[in-house]
Amino acid sequence: MINRSGFRLKWLLPLLLVAIFATSAAAQTSPLIMKHADSLAVARKRGTLLLQGRVHFIHDSIQFRTQRAFWNKNDESVQCSGGFLFTHPSGYIKAQNGWYRKKSGIATASNEVFAGDSADSYLFTGEYLEYDREKEILTMPQKPKLYQYEKLKSGKIDTVTISARRIIYNKKDAFAQAFDSVKVTQNDMVVTCDTGYFDRKNNWLSMKGHPTCDMKNYHLTGDSIFLVLDSTGKSLKSALVIRNAHGVQQEEPKRNAPGSVTEAFGDTLYAQFDNDKIERLYVNLNARGFFYETDLKDYRNLMDGDRLDLYFNQGKMDKAVVSGKAQSTYFYVKKDRSVSGKNEAAGDTIHILFDAQKNAVKSLKLLGRATMASGRYIDMEKEQRNKKAMADSLKVESGDKSPSERMKANLDKMKKMRKKPIVPPKDL
Repeated sequence: MINRSGFRLKWLLPLLLVAIFATSAAAQTSPLIMKHADSLAVARKRGTLLLQGRVHFIHDSIQFRTQRAFWNKNDESVQCSGGFLFTHPSGYIKAQNGWYRKKSGIATASNEVFAGDSADSYLFTGEYLEYDREKEILTMPQKPKLYQYEKLKSGKIDTVTISARRIIYNKKDAFAQAFDSVKVTQNDMVVTCDTGYFDRKNNWLSMKGHPTCDMKNYHLTGDSIFLVLDSTGKSLKSALVIRNAHGVQQEEPKRNAPGSVTEAFGDTLYAQFDNDKIERLYVNLNARGFFYETDLKDYRNLMDGDRLDLYFNQGKMDKAVVSGKAQSTYFYVKKDRSVSGKNEAAGDTIHILFDAQKNAVKSLKLLGRATMASGRYIDMEKEQRNKKAMADSLKVESGDKSPSERMKANLDKMKKMRKKPIVPPKDL
């Protein structure tokens, strides 16, 4: 009994493999075709052709045009000058000079380079570009700038700009790598670093080497920063800062209310945002923070501990939790903006609730196990009153005389005391 289906499969598999390899070989060996040139000169020994005037080449799905070209038939490459326009199914490259190598499928362009796609989703500018048409990777090592565009529902165009000394862009994955003097801008956000990776498809940005991130009301620095954008890619969703983390949040004065500044330091910092407003700030390991109102810069409310959690409501401080050897100092401000006193607290954990309207501490809750919970209130107004009373008493004793007059009076008093005869007690 013969199994005909098995017999057929044995013959069918080799045929399929032959067909696949034949298709691949055909793609690799498809010819480079010169469609047009106004004039042609041949150097047979060198195997080159000099083409001039409206030169037009085609290879598979790509084509390029120039005014002057050297076509090397031996290594199947074409050098172009006097203008270079290279087009492929998903975009174009425009420059003064160009070079296409058929075997590797790589095109290079130099001098006033522009590269974009047919959907107008990105634009590359610079002095030199290398394009791998198979992998769809663009490399720019000289004065590059990458502009990425996204059309919003409102009809406006959202633009991300990346500049650096060297940029590599993978068009398939919408992934950019930037090196040396990197700067990324989007709306109000400005990011700088030594090395940056930007994934536009998944909306995240990773930075190393002295990174900084500045937004309208926020400033972040550290050894490395990882940013996540929202699904639209136009606003910040979260920020993670690792090692030597420092974050600053500022609120501008509103309706006769003073502005405020909150700063946090630590080994690791994590912040969450909603519509460009901070919701939560977490600092771990050697956490330290302070906040103050801009009209009372000398009175800084302090928070120190192993961990610091700050919660915000519409950008204003709502709640804070200081954990692990926690310490805090808070100043009490009256309606007339005078400072009446301060509260110093310590414990394992300190919970602080804030009054967002008054921008002041509402309540404190201290917990202590390893560290005994303690707190004290210092009446700064009483201290000021005592100082003033002491100064007034000294003033009364000395009268309204000047310092030199008071010194002279004291000397005269001492002289009189010396001249006064010593009278022994009556009982001696």
